[in-house]
Order: sequence, then structure tokens, then C-alpha cells
Amino acid sequence: MSALGNIAAALLPLYGVIMLAWGVGARVPWAAKLFSTILVFGLIPLLVIDKVLGAETQQLLVIPPLMFAVAALMSIPAYRLAKRLGDDFDPKLLSASFSFFNVAFFGVPVSQALFGEVGVSTVICAYIGSALYGDTIGYFLIARTKEGTRKAATKALRVPVVYVIVGAIIAKSAGVTMPEAASPILSVAGTLVSVLGMAVIGLNLAETGRDDWRPRMMTRILGVRQASGLVLIATALALEAAFIGILAPRDRVIVGLIALFPIASNVTLFATLLDLEPQGRGRPRRTVECCLASARVAGRRRVSLGDTELGIAQRAGCAP
Repeated sequence: MSALGNIAAALLPLYGVIMLAWGVGARVPWAAKLFSTILVFGLIPLLVIDKVLGAETQQLLVIPPLMFAVAALMSIPAYRLAKRLGDDFDPKLLSASFSFFNVAFFGVPVSQALFGEVGVSTVICAYIGSALYGDTIGYFLIARTKEGTRKAATKALRVPVVYVIVGAIIAKSAGVTMPEAASPILSVAGTLVSVLGMAVIGLNLAETGRDDWRPRMMTRILGVRQASGLVLIATALALEAAFIGILAPRDRVIVGLIALFPIASNVTLFATLLDLEPQGRGRPRRTVECCLASARVAGRRRVSLGDTELGIAQRAGCAP
């Protein structure tokens, strides 16, 4: 089977999960929070630890800083676009939506389809860089105008994903390996992360009303975001190849594909946690309409914990 066929075979069933969850979402309103809790507190940290321990040193040295820089630089085109869009969009939320790439839910099945389990380590290294920016600096930049600099900084420093990542890197330096007893769950962890993540997307789609769809505006935002992501990631990879040159071709392919992934669903929870509604209920809803390219999670004024990919939901317990 061709590479495109492998990707289709991996992703099409997951889109089926989205549709199924969308269809039953109204009957199981509790499911999104349950699935998100399983992902946040169990599967994704386990996957991060396992793949960091198994990653090559050059992957950890290059890919996380590269993706951190890309995530930070994505705020520039977002800010410029927000100025053109006017008051309908909160520029801070728009910036966050540009910076988040759906690395875990989409990256794991795509990398598995192309390169097998060895490709998942590359995806997790990219996830580390994206999460370290978005769940700390990204959150702080959004929250400080609502909660104040000190409180926003305190919450950003309490995000658990940072400590999971740091702990995994320390464990790798000490030569720690995953115990054999964890092998059964690790063998299916990547698949479970993708399936439950897509289910959360579908469950939240069930809460989306007809008035939440703005195709023309959505297309414009996603077009700018897609082009910006492609340019920045391509530039970062070109600079790495020219001046560092230690990544394998497989790593460059996987990191390059991240530019095509939809925006992660973390951003929807920012609007809810921070109650960013200065001009009525329509503004944050319209701001968050850009949160997903492949499936619409943006919608109602209240968004469940299922809208987070990893670190943001854990911080919900810190919110007053």
C-alpha cells in the first residue's frame, strides 16, 4: 500500500469515531469529560514518558526547541490577521489557536502509518515543544489580562505536563527504561490516545449549534494559519538541515507534516476558563471558531474539559 493509502487507512476509521461520537453525544453528556480525564491523567503522560525514554538524543535536542520556536512565531501572523479582522476576534485567543498544532491526536496515527512505532517518538518530541510553549507561555499571555500577571504566572508554572516532560528527560539521562509490565498498555496507548481524542471532538460537536458556523471567515483564518505554519516549519527545517544537520530524513518528514495538522482543541477551554467575553457571548464563540480545521469543536458558551488535549484540562482544577 502507498504512503497515502496507509495514512487514509489510519485516519478514516478515526473520522468514523468522530461521526459516531457526534451522533451519540447528546445522550452521553458526561463522556467528553471522562475521556478527557483518561487522556490527561493517564494515556498521554504514559505515552510521553515512554517515547521520551525511547527517543534518540538528537531528537530531544532539536525537535522540541524547533517546535517551541515555531509555536511562538505563529503569534505574529495571528496578530496581524486579528488587526484586519477587527473587534469580532480576541487577538490573544486567535494567537493561541495559531500556535497549537494537533500533534498528538493526528500525529500519532499518521506517523504510525508512515514509519511504524519508531515514528511516534518524533511526534512526541514535537508535542513536547508545542506543549511547553502553549501550556505555559501561551496560557500566560492570554490569562494575564484577565487574572493579572502574578496569578497567571503561578497557574502557568503549575501545569503538570511540564513536570511530566522534565521527569521523563531526567529519567532518560539516568538510563531508566520502561518496565516490561507496562508493555501491554504501551502497545495500544498510541491508538487509544487517537481514538479517545477523536471521540472527544465528536462529543463536543454534538453541542455545536447552527449559528456557530461561519464558513467564509473560517476559511480565511485557516488559510492564513495553514500558509503561516507551512512557511515557518519549512524554514525551521531548512535552517536545521543547513546549520545542524543531525535529524534523520524520517524526522524531517514527520515534523514537516505537522504543518498540515488541524488546530488543537486546547484553545476552546481558554475562553471558558478565563471567561473572555468582554463584548457579549458572541465574541469568544466567534474567536474560537478557528480552533479546529477538520472538526468543529467551537460552539457553545460553556465548553467541557474534553476540549483540552493535555495540560489545560489539568489546570482547570486550579481555576477559582
